[in-house]
Amino acid sequence: MTGNVVYAVDSTAVEVVGIAEAVETVPAEPAVEGKAVETVPAEPAVEPEAVETAPVEPAVEPEAVSEQPAEETAEATPEAGALQLIPLTDADCVKCHYAVAVDVDAHGEAHKELSCMECHEEHPPVGTNAIPECSNCHTEDDNAHFAVQQCGACHNPHHPLLVDFTASDDARSACASCHQEQVDELAANPSAHTEQDCNACHSQHGLEQGQYQTCLDCHEGHTPEMILENCLECHKPHSPLNIIFDDTVAVELCAGCHQDKATALTTLQTKHSEMACVECHSGKHKNITACVDCHDQPHDQYMHTKFPECITCHRDPHNLAR
Repeated sequence: MTGNVVYAVDSTAVEVVGIAEAVETVPAEPAVEGKAVETVPAEPAVEPEAVETAPVEPAVEPEAVSEQPAEETAEATPEAGALQLIPLTDADCVKCHYAVAVDVDAHGEAHKELSCMECHEEHPPVGTNAIPECSNCHTEDDNAHFAVQQCGACHNPHHPLLVDFTASDDARSACASCHQEQVDELAANPSAHTEQDCNACHSQHGLEQGQYQTCLDCHEGHTPEMILENCLECHKPHSPLNIIFDDTVAVELCAGCHQDKATALTTLQTKHSEMACVECHSGKHKNITACVDCHDQPHDQYMHTKFPECITCHRDPHNLAR
């Protein structure tokens, strides 16, 4: 049997439609009333006990402190954020100037005993006192040469004794402070050399090979075989026209300028041809030994009285007439 099902909820009939099978209507149970709950009265709030408030003591005024001026310190404390200068050391210099450090170590002489900062007190752009004056250490009281100006024209402070004269406009003034004797010799014996400045011949200080011009760098030799030592046997650089020599000068060197005399001597085969030029022309160019110094008076007195000059008859010592 089919029909509608009715549920009773809270004494109210609810009809449910569409149930296939018939269900007997069950009367809803009466709602159960809830039990009465006793209400517990709230306890009265307990008020906090009164706390005695201690009176606030009056603030104590600080005692007045007299301001004292701050003592000056040896070094001012840098302000926050300010740049601080850090002193340079030799190790810093070498980072950029390694070649200079090598030069000083090899040729610095007394200068290599100094630190870089003992000469170069500042470095741009912070300071401009980078290149010191030589006179800070070298004074004319120590040596007359130190009175010469423009030291850098000849001396490099990193190799001070490797002196280069080539850049100097007046080398003679500097040279004269030590070599006055040579300057006086040039003046006393006028020649083309007298008109030259010292650095025309002396490019560097010293007499080692390459430090000066040799005679043959400017002058052609008297013979193709001549070397510097041959030149110096007769010619002195500071008085080149004052030709002096000893008794070791070879005939061939004289023959370079006096070829006609040398030819006459070797052709005629007299006793004079067996002699060196310097035996008759001794000590100085154009010196002539008198015949009587060697031969005395080989003829009778009458002959020597009538012909006091030997060359009247014998014509030429290099080409004796018989």
